[in-house]
Amino acid sequence: MRRLRRHLSGMSAHRLFLVFLCALALPALASEPDPLAILRKECVSCHTEAKRKGGLLIDSRESLLEGGDTDAAIVPGKAKESLLVEVLFPDADMHMPPKGQLEPRDIAALEKWIDAGAPWDADRWAKLNLPERSEVALGSLPDSYAPILAIALSPDRALLAAGRGGAIDWYRIVPGEEGKPPAFRLEHAATSPAQGDVVQSLAFSPDGKRLASGGFRSVRLWDPAAPEKPLKEIAEPFLGRQTALLFLADGKRLLAADSVPAQIGQIHEIAVDSEQVKTFDSSHLDSVFTLTLSADGKRYATTSADKLITIRDSATHEIVKRLEGHTGYVLTAAFSPEGERLASGGDDEEIKVWNLDTGKKVGSFASRRSGPLYGLAWHVDPANDKKKAEEKDKEKAAAINTDFILSVPESGKPSAFTDLKEHEGEQTSTGAKERAFDTAGTPLFALAFDRESLWTYAGGEDGRLRAWDDKGKLVQTMDAPPAPPEAKPEIQNPKPEPKPEPSKPAPAPAPAAKPEIQNPKPEAPKPDPVPSPGQ
Repeated sequence: MRRLRRHLSGMSAHRLFLVFLCALALPALASEPDPLAILRKECVSCHTEAKRKGGLLIDSRESLLEGGDTDAAIVPGKAKESLLVEVLFPDADMHMPPKGQLEPRDIAALEKWIDAGAPWDADRWAKLNLPERSEVALGSLPDSYAPILAIALSPDRALLAAGRGGAIDWYRIVPGEEGKPPAFRLEHAATSPAQGDVVQSLAFSPDGKRLASGGFRSVRLWDPAAPEKPLKEIAEPFLGRQTALLFLADGKRLLAADSVPAQIGQIHEIAVDSEQVKTFDSSHLDSVFTLTLSADGKRYATTSADKLITIRDSATHEIVKRLEGHTGYVLTAAFSPEGERLASGGDDEEIKVWNLDTGKKVGSFASRRSGPLYGLAWHVDPANDKKKAEEKDKEKAAAINTDFILSVPESGKPSAFTDLKEHEGEQTSTGAKERAFDTAGTPLFALAFDRESLWTYAGGEDGRLRAWDDKGKLVQTMDAPPAPPEAKPEIQNPKPEPKPEPSKPAPAPAPAAKPEIQNPKPEAPKPDPVPSPGQ
């Protein structure tokens, strides 16, 4: 390993002068600078998952030990041999920070910290990375603004929940008329006022006995059998909107993505029974849009506006793979049925397929002018699966591709992609056959896919819930249910108003004096409209 600083005697006169100034300044100050706070303020903005300048990530002691393209960033116990310290001096070849100069006392604090072994306080680091919690007064949502941003299908496929504006609409999925298409139909069952904000996310528990909804600084749990009011609400320690929810396989733990746009996307683990919340991650530096679980429940993926995808171990939450390659927000992802691959999509309007063992992109395809992709589902193609099973030749059977990826784009025209062709490298592949569905005629933001019936449910900007059958035919469109009529107060024995005598007409009333307004208060500003997904 290359050592940039061996002895103090090797320092330039300029560096010795800085150290001398620092030695004079320290006794006069009440406390020494916090090394972790210095790293967070001066270094992290250039060494994140999204940037990694020089190949260096700064988010843990381990990442500093691993280093970047040049060398390990620190050598615990040996500050004079640590690249992190060397680059801080004015005459360094790779001077950092590139547009500033640290105070001598800050450099001294980092040297002392490294000489002490570079102890890392994970809790302290997590707090330093959190944005300041501000007080926010939520205004009323406009009556005309009721998009569907979230949909969830119950595990038994009998109930569909749709977040429409600030409410949850519950729909039963019932058989259609015997002998006539379509095979199923939606029936509105109930409406639950859910969040002060637009409902951002929904998730059913594995047993279907709970539904979780996410809004602004709020996660609520519902009993689908009695949806009149929530069972409980968790409001701390959330900082922003709960933009994605995921029950883990045991059903006892709920993951919530807490998003503050352009600042942080952190993950909380909520113990459903005790309501205890554990915040274990803040690696995303922007909103998190997806939490999706592999079929075996062992891994889950997160996607973010910071263009990053992470694959995590469900038991430990350790990041096992980081996937980079999108040029815009990554809005959605889905595991392949066997769990060895992942499909992702977002603002760059392209579906990318990743090999999770290697972390490499192995495929890409898209609809023409689809717009951003908000929903993906990965299933086994029934037609090709049947061909594969019937093929006698083993080599020919192995060559039959059974992938089926369903995409819901902002254009409002879902598509199914089959016969995926894999490739490696950065070239664009046309590598899939596309079957377009009937168009919705409105931007779509949310998807639920029934893996048994192959029906697709989606909603979006106009607040209507739509259902497509297994052939891609749009078979039902559900408008928002009508609001219940307001009850009018009953008036008992009303007294007739007295009529003026005809011989004595009432004099014309004098004009009322206008009250004088002193120091009038300005009218409160109207709340900004709630942004659609991706903003």
